Parts: sequence; C-alpha cells; structure tokens
Amino acid sequence: MQSVLVLDELVPAEQLSAVQKYFEKSVRWNFGWPQGERDPFSHWTMDFLEAPVRNQEDLEGKLLGNPEFCALADVWRSLKAGPFKGHHLIRCYANAHTFGIEGFPHTDTMDSTQINNYTAVVYINPVWKKEWAGELVLFDNDGDTIFAVLPKPGRTAIFPGEMRHAARAVSRICPAIRVSLAFKTRIPENLK
Repeated sequence: MQSVLVLDELVPAEQLSAVQKYFEKSVRWNFGWPQGERDPFSHWTMDFLEAPVRNQEDLEGKLLGNPEFCALADVWRSLKAGPFKGHHLIRCYANAHTFGIEGFPHTDTMDSTQINNYTAVVYINPVWKKEWAGELVLFDNDGDTIFAVLPKPGRTAIFPGEMRHAARAVSRICPAIRVSLAFKTRIPENLK
C-alpha cells in the first residue's frame, strides 16, 4: 500500500447517505478525547467499538453484529472489499471539529507492538467548501507537511498508523461541524 491513498469514490453515494442519516439521528458527541497521550487539547468524538487505543484484536464481529451500526458496517465492507482486503478492524470511531478546535500532530500507533496498522478517514459531511479549511495534514519524519487532504463528501484517506498527522481547524466562516469516520486496521501476520 502507498504511504497515502486518497479515494473519492470508494464509498457509494447510498452508503454515504445512510451514514449521514445515522449520524444525524443517532450520534451523540462527547467532548474531551485527546489526540495522543501528550496532547493537551481535545475534540468531539464518538467511539463506536469502545476499544482501547492500543487494541490489536479483530473487532469486525462487534461492528457487524450490532444492528445499530448497519450504515457503518456497510462502509467497512467497502473498505474491506478494496484497499483493506484481509485487514482486521481494530477500532472504529468518529471525530468532529468546529471552528477553534485544532488537531494536534500525532500518530495512531503508540508503540512497537502496533505493527502493520493503518488508518482510513472517511469524510461524511454532505457538503464541504474549500474555503472552510479543515484539512488532514500528514508529516514526514522531519515534521514537514508532505500531504494534505481536503474534506470532501465521501472522500477516504488511507495512511500507515505510524505516520504523523493532524486535523487542521475549520475556518471561522465554516457553518458546519467537520465530521470524519475513522477505521483503524491491522494486517494479520499471515498476510504480510
């Protein structure tokens, strides 16, 4: 897999619409999830599988087995049929940012036990304008920005879990909450 993969048509329109409706009706945001262990700041979040940040166990059954998560499970199936074929699902949650809430640079892997971990970020806003900002930025080992992903309805960004990244704040003219759905995965040892 490439370092960063951006796909605009991985999530079909009907799946995106179903996820948007699910979020509108069922998601109750919590504030206070830090981005990494050294991050002094927080943002809005909803942890669907309630897995520890260092989890490496496959939780696909927990996602697929909960009827409430049907729309999320369909997006997972699209990921698993494509770039995440053979991956195990280890976490699934959503993040939200409003004006004034800046993401902190972090990695999604915490230590050397988290090998072959990947992250998919799926943007679920029905509308996003480039003037609203809120990009996902990815950094090289020296801390320089090497890639930026502008939110776009249904856009999916995939990158290795050890890659440092941050969600930039939305602009003051943005009237919306920027919502991303995250799927964390692990390639099992027998597929490497």
